[in-house]
Amino acid sequence: FFSPMQSAKESLIENQEIVTETLARVYLEQAHYEKAIAAYEKLSLKYPQKNSFFANQIKLIYDLKEK
Repeated sequence: FFSPMQSAKESLIENQEIVTETLARVYLEQAHYEKAIAAYEKLSLKYPQKNSFFANQIKLIYDLKEK
């Protein structure tokens, strides 16, 4: 049976398995640095051919955190 309250609660739960470059960039732009780092780490495992790009993004985030 459809429950609007239950659907609303479920919509607030983040799915940690779904990661895209766009999501990682949004986390970075919103200053959610830990989430952005985690997203780029997952992406580097998923797409090893772009590992150097993701490593540079992670380094950039650590540099931003230090400021």
